[in-house]
Amino acid sequence: MAVLVPPDHSANGPACPVVTLLHGLSDSYMCWLDYTNIRQYIAATRLIVVMPHCGRSFYANGLGGQQIEEFLAVELPQFIDAQYTTIKQREGRAIGGVSMGGYGALRLGLGYSQHWSTVFSHSGAVDAPRWIDDPSNMVIFGPVGSPIRQQYSLFRMIDQLVAPIPAMHFDCGLDDFLVEENRSFHHALRQQHIPHIYRERPGGHTWRYCDENLAASLNWVCQELNQPTHCEP
Repeated sequence: MAVLVPPDHSANGPACPVVTLLHGLSDSYMCWLDYTNIRQYIAATRLIVVMPHCGRSFYANGLGGQQIEEFLAVELPQFIDAQYTTIKQREGRAIGGVSMGGYGALRLGLGYSQHWSTVFSHSGAVDAPRWIDDPSNMVIFGPVGSPIRQQYSLFRMIDQLVAPIPAMHFDCGLDDFLVEENRSFHHALRQQHIPHIYRERPGGHTWRYCDENLAASLNWVCQELNQPTHCEP
């Protein structure tokens, strides 16, 4: 795990909002540091950015016994709150991710909206529980048609949302192999009249695409968290 804090952060200083960033399937938390300019983007903000490593978990409590949801929704926030001066209410917390992490951020943000007020995704694998030919997917979600696949479906989840619903922003590249399922999720949200922002931009399923759009997402997060928008690309 890696944590970025404002340069002047101190135990007696003002409380800071926390943004959790989730990595993709074949990545680690280090990819945020290696393949994006996240340090530059948040340098002039009050954001604390937390980048956990969760392997190929899809950020779910899968059949293998891992309790990733509890770690991210309960244990990790408690640890960060104990180590840093944070805004502990949901109004000071956001979660975002890329690819598998985009799916995880949307699902956790919507499923644990008492913890996060703001959620965003780049190139999200938003329909991951329906994938049938990925061994990693089978370990997490079980066979096709299993109850856990339905439980972890974003499309099923939005039929059962309860307030408060977090602010939601997601985007996908026009050349991304996941663009169609992102469009489908956008249309499903519109049918349910669930507020959100969805954008498509030039690019594919790459870290370059993520980095080119990360500063804009962080500025949006700052606006939603009532923070100054100084995330500079």
